[in-house]
Order: sequence, then structure tokens, then C-alpha cells
Amino acid sequence: MKTNRSVLPQLLLLYLIWGFNWVVMRVANDYFPPMFFVACRFSIGAIALLIVCAARGKLIPPREVWPWIAVTGVLMMSMNNLIVQICTMYIGAGLTAVLDYMQSIFVCIMAAFLLGERFTLRKLFGIVFSVIGLAILMNINMTPHIWAVFLALGAALIWAVSNIILKAKLADCDMLQYTAWQMACGSFVLLIYLFTGAQDALQGGMQLLSVSVTSSAIAIGVLLYNGLIASAFAFVLWNYILTHMEAGQASIAVMGVPAVGVLSGVLVLHEPMSWTIALGMAMIFCGIFAVLGRGEK
Repeated sequence: MKTNRSVLPQLLLLYLIWGFNWVVMRVANDYFPPMFFVACRFSIGAIALLIVCAARGKLIPPREVWPWIAVTGVLMMSMNNLIVQICTMYIGAGLTAVLDYMQSIFVCIMAAFLLGERFTLRKLFGIVFSVIGLAILMNINMTPHIWAVFLALGAALIWAVSNIILKAKLADCDMLQYTAWQMACGSFVLLIYLFTGAQDALQGGMQLLSVSVTSSAIAIGVLLYNGLIASAFAFVLWNYILTHMEAGQASIAVMGVPAVGVLSGVLVLHEPMSWTIALGMAMIFCGIFAVLGRGEK
């Protein structure tokens, strides 16, 4: 397994892509219904990766890994996104993000039992600091919708289970190939969900048609960024990081994404910068550095 420093460039690039995507997704809300947009982004990403796999002559994965590809695709690409989107409507994006990133706790615990990774004090320190920092960063408030809180924690558990399965069963497979079919399976479920709600699908289709007729560069750019970069390319990066680090370390390291996302909002959307934002970001990266700075044996 590679050292933490060897995957640092990929990790920093993932921070930039997914962090900046927090800004892009806010712009996307002005053009597309949320679930329609999510289904489109993963469909575009899947098609792009499948084309690359076909060009490489490695389109179809081995039969024995198909069940794991399908399960992780449905869990990570569709179920997690569906639940997060529902929870955002009731408890807000900030609290939902905090709860969803609690996946790091689940991953560290499951990895200790299922993958033989140690749940060390450094990991515990990293989790505590990062989660507290994320809560401060997102300025979360209490909510009466307790059921949505547990549902969001369920989304975190789903993400964590997907990470463990990927680490245990797909780490030695062709990365582009299994990421492509993960995304294809996930987007298929999302499209089924979308078109069972005919009104949402019709609304999304009309808006997409309007975008193509008016040649809106912003809307098309947002869709392409999410499909090709934030989905296809970024999930290849994430799978690479996950397969070249301990699962627990990777799950904590990815918590830097919300910090970069909030900073992107400050820089690009001119949102206010406060001492609480600075404190939250500092705590998140202190937690990450505690786990990744010197590495663990």
C-alpha cells in the first residue's frame, strides 16, 4: 500500500474538484430540479467513462466482480444521493453535510473489524476534531425533524458500507472499469426514481430543453462540469485514493472537501468570511493532519 504522501496530489485535486463543486451545485439549482440534475450528472459521467473503457478494450468487467460493482454503485451513487437530497429539504444542507460526513466514524469502526485496520488514538483525534470543525463551519442548528437526522446518518452508513466493500472486494480490479459501471448502475436507479415522479421528470426535461434552445453557456457548463469532472474524473480519483490508503484514513481525509467548498463560496460567490468559518476550517485540517501528517504503521 502506498504512503499517505504518495496520494497527496490526488487528494488535493479531489479537494479542489469536489470543493468547487459546492459553488457549481448552487448555480445548478437556478437551472435544474435537484434530483433531475443529479440523475443527469451521473448519467453523463457513466457514459463518458464507458466510452473510455471501450476505447481501452476493457469495457466488460469480470463476471465475479459484477455483484460488488452493482452494490457499491447503487449504495454510493444513488441511495446516498437520494437520501441526502431528501434530508436537505427538512434539516438544511449544513446539518445534512455534517451527518453525511460522519461516515468516517463508521468506516474506521468497520475497517477495524472487517479489514484488520487499527482504530488508533490518532484516528479518534482526527475524527473528533474534523467533525467538530465541520459542525462549526456549517453553523448547524437543532432541528425538530429528528427522523431526518437518523435518515442522514443512514446515508452516512450507506456511504461507509460502500467504501468498505470497494476496499475489500474491488481494490485489485481495473479502476476505470469498475468506476464506470458503478456510476452506470447508480445512474440507472436514479433515472428510475426520477421517472416514477412524472411531474419532476417533465419539469426537468422542459428546463433542459430550454437550456439547449437558448444555448445557455452557464447551465451547460454546470452540467458538463458535474458530469465529466465532478462525477467521472473525481470518482476515479476517490476510488484511487481509497484503494491506496487505509479506508479509515481516506474517510477522514475526504472531510477536507466541505472546508474547501465553503472557502470556494467565499472566493467565488463573495460570501462573508467569519471567524467561525476560519475556526471550523482550521479544526478540520488539524484533524486530517493528525491522521495523515506522519502516517500510521
